[in-house]
Amino acid sequence: MKQIIILITFIIFSFQIGEANSFISFKNDIDTSVVIQTQRQKCIIVQLINKFTDTEGLTKILLIKKDKKLISKTLPSADDIKNLNININKYRIGFILKAQYGGGDNIYNRNFYFKWTKGSFFLYKIVGTHVKPNSTKSIITIKNILPFINIRNFNIKYFLENTP
Repeated sequence: MKQIIILITFIIFSFQIGEANSFISFKNDIDTSVVIQTQRQKCIIVQLINKFTDTEGLTKILLIKKDKKLISKTLPSADDIKNLNININKYRIGFILKAQYGGGDNIYNRNFYFKWTKGSFFLYKIVGTHVKPNSTKSIITIKNILPFINIRNFNIKYFLENTP
């Protein structure tokens, strides 16, 4: 009888270890969340999610929820773009996706302005700042995007890699 109990304990214990290891290997954490109310009183939730896996490390995901529809955009990591840090802020009837990156003599900030129109978010403006640490000058560029770019077609990496 004692041997059967020990055997059952080992079997149950080994299954619990396997389940625990697979559970720990993936974690999601909400970094920032903003709620935007449209003119028709609809609420849209825009979230920046930190996703951590053992294989990929830390990546950020931009998640947009409206009614039962979901848009998910995987953003580049600090491994893809040097020292990349991304945040979101609410702005009027949209949001700003803020990206800071670079290092050494070249530090860049890019603010991507999105607004809600025609049932989706569209990129309509980019404000860029280039700061040199040993200088009091900063170069600010404003680029109005025409035609607007739908969030589904937005590729942040393109705008960050083509920094002037």
